[in-house]
Amino acid sequence: EPLVRKEVTPELMRRIKAFGMEGHIATNGTLFDEALIDQVIDTGWDELHFSLDAPDPAVNDYLRGRKGVFATVARTMCRIHGKKHARGLGVLDAPRMLLHAVITNKNYWMFAQMVRFAHAVGAFRVNFDSIIAYRPEQQALTLSAAEKAEVPDLARAGIAEAERLGIETTLGQ
Repeated sequence: EPLVRKEVTPELMRRIKAFGMEGHIATNGTLFDEALIDQVIDTGWDELHFSLDAPDPAVNDYLRGRKGVFATVARTMCRIHGKKHARGLGVLDAPRMLLHAVITNKNYWMFAQMVRFAHAVGAFRVNFDSIIAYRPEQQALTLSAAEKAEVPDLARAGIAEAERLGIETTLGQ
């Protein structure tokens, strides 16, 4: 998590933009404060990639291993979206926000719901990735054969919802 380094990361982000470079940051979204939210908007930071595994607090927090993560990330994204809107900026204006979800047997059925959540918090895109399981606790989250068989229909529903709401996804890839 790059924002753990509060004394370094915001200044590094300012310098990146001062040099005219494009800035992307992947974050769990739990360490934003009002000053950093203002900074990413004021400097025109390009993209904020938020790791969020489900649009449901209980499922997300279980997968993330900490209670309250969903609420914190949702609040941060809503604050950014609201401040952008107040400044006359749209969803595709910097900073663009996207969600990154790792698909497990706890959330594989939530594609359409995740797309609706992304739309509600001002994200322009949702990246869905399969879990890469190295450890036993990760292997316990892999999809069964029956769950994998359900995914194409669930993905099509997610794609349809994304098209309806104008959200990009990786579901068709």
